[in-house]
Amino acid sequence: MYSGQLLIITAAIGFGLNPMLAQLLMSEGLSPQLVSLYRFAMPALLLLPWLRLARTEYTEGLIMLIFGIANGLAMLAYFYAMTQVPITLAIFIYYSYPVMSLLVGWFIDGKRPTPNRSISALLIIIAASLVFKPSVFAADQWLPLLGCLLAPLVFAVSIHYWSNPRQALAPLQRIRCGLLGHLVVLLPLALLSQPTTWLPLSNSGYLWIIALGCLATSLPQYLFTLGAPKAGPEKTSIAGAIELVVALLCGTVILGGVLDQYQICAMLLVIMAMLIRHPHSQTHNQLSRP
Repeated sequence: MYSGQLLIITAAIGFGLNPMLAQLLMSEGLSPQLVSLYRFAMPALLLLPWLRLARTEYTEGLIMLIFGIANGLAMLAYFYAMTQVPITLAIFIYYSYPVMSLLVGWFIDGKRPTPNRSISALLIIIAASLVFKPSVFAADQWLPLLGCLLAPLVFAVSIHYWSNPRQALAPLQRIRCGLLGHLVVLLPLALLSQPTTWLPLSNSGYLWIIALGCLATSLPQYLFTLGAPKAGPEKTSIAGAIELVVALLCGTVILGGVLDQYQICAMLLVIMAMLIRHPHSQTHNQLSRP
């Protein structure tokens, strides 16, 4: 059980690099549509040529394709929100997914949260509220803000499915089907957006694309796919909250921003939520290994 949580924490550290790398690429002149596309294009080029499904795996592959489409749209909404609202708020909204995951498990799977998990979720809600200041928003910022909620919602539903899928599928095959779904929706959107430039303005931009595709997407996704069925949806959601701390530190401090006392307090609350002990949950179905 702990090995599963360790895999999730390691994956979350990689996922937490996304806001920083997205900001770096958008400063290179790339649009949110292109940043979203490039996030999945590199792992897709590496993995999709080896996508082979047995006839009995078609249904599970289709499910992962649908999840890929949904996650692609959600990530696009998230990256777009980062250009319209304060970056720290966009980050906190996205990383409210542990709370949404508990709610999804309660309303869809009938799993009532334990007292400890409820306390963890409450701490995360308080943390998010510390950085949410409605008075600072203009009228045209509310739609991107609402769109940003799509990402944690889709991810929360994904956590529950990946933790207990209908059918066993090798992790790499699962990732390949999801990547195909990402490209199905993001490639046409990128073409329709008619970006002013398709390439970064400097050579360092190519390094950010590689980092986004490998360190912040491919490797974390593989570790997450291995760890989620071992840890279960509740522990996956709480352990993954460390992503918020990494995202804030990398997306603000490293890029020259400053965290105020409310944001620092919010990070401490998230860490406290992660440290709360949770009783072992029932055994979950295991995904087959590659």
